Amino acid sequence: MKKDVVDYIEQNRAAVNKTWDALHAIPEIGFQETKTSAYLAEELRNSGFKVTEGLAGTGVLGTLDSGKPGSNIGLRADMDALVHTNAAGESVMVHSCGHDANCTKVLWAAKAIAAKFPPTSGKFVVLFQPAEETILGAKKIIETGAVSDLEYFVSTHLRAMDELPLGLVTPAILHGASAIMEMSITGKNAHGARPHQGVNAVEAGVGIIQAVQALHFNPSVPHSAKVTKFHSGTNPFNVIPSSVSLVFDLRAQTNEVMAQLKDRITNVACAVGQAYGAQVTTKLHGAVPAATKCQELIDIAAEAIKDALGEKAVAPTLPTPGGEDFHEYAVAMPGLKSTVIGVGADLTPGLHQADMKFAPEALLNGAKALAMTIGRLFEKCTK
Repeated sequence: MKKDVVDYIEQNRAAVNKTWDALHAIPEIGFQETKTSAYLAEELRNSGFKVTEGLAGTGVLGTLDSGKPGSNIGLRADMDALVHTNAAGESVMVHSCGHDANCTKVLWAAKAIAAKFPPTSGKFVVLFQPAEETILGAKKIIETGAVSDLEYFVSTHLRAMDELPLGLVTPAILHGASAIMEMSITGKNAHGARPHQGVNAVEAGVGIIQAVQALHFNPSVPHSAKVTKFHSGTNPFNVIPSSVSLVFDLRAQTNEVMAQLKDRITNVACAVGQAYGAQVTTKLHGAVPAATKCQELIDIAAEAIKDALGEKAVAPTLPTPGGEDFHEYAVAMPGLKSTVIGVGADLTPGLHQADMKFAPEALLNGAKALAMTIGRLFEKCTK
């Protein structure tokens, strides 16, 4: 199995790069990935997969079903791009997070499995998921029930140079939990000469920020609460402002500490606002859970990386404060065994940067590691 799937990908080196070229040329934002999904659906059909389109709007699911009882194994990539402003001040879509690379790796791993190592029991599914960047895509796919019968689920992502250089592949990116908390602070306008007649929402906002920074959580778990927006409207300079919009970016390496962050920050903000005579409301936007670590799958993936690329290619598990909606599946599907395989790519200057670039060899490395991981899972599940 090792030689067959790895050789298949190596022999198709030029075609792998051509796939990335095609996907890179059609960046599309979340839930609008129509060209991307059509391209991937056709490629799956041509490789022998039964294809379902239109999941959660633009999602694509390819299935190889053995027709025999057994474990159901899934492989997933995200499809969407991001919007950036170019030098001319125009909004343009760019694959600055490398989802075109993720799709390329997953597609060619799937092609290798279909050609050289199809399942003899259970089934193998390939999911191209929309709208990861909106943090809604995974939830929408979960609502369809299309992957609810999976036992194992594997995903992948390129990593920035400072996390993982080219040639190294980690069996698990351990993403942290993240959330955006928006606060609305309502006070009362007053003339600057008569401050006692008003409630200064700016002062209340500053008090909230100071109070949040004074909160303490388990120091052994990395976490942060950073102010990313503070806006008080367009009042004249001599008018005490009655409203403030305040935003915190929250991150924690465990879901438990994230729950504490949300709860205590909400409580302290309301208490401080009340002390100033202001009203405070909070709202969460774009929250994703932390990774659910599966040591069994990490060990299998590590052996697969070694088989595909050599022992020196195996990197340790990689904790990162970045978020990923793939971990919604493990939360929604208790018992699901999942991991995100991270691929070193000499990626600079960083993810979500409009001028992001990486070494094309990472596409081959990632596809080989993924194909071997799926193959090893087949072998384990048929023993």
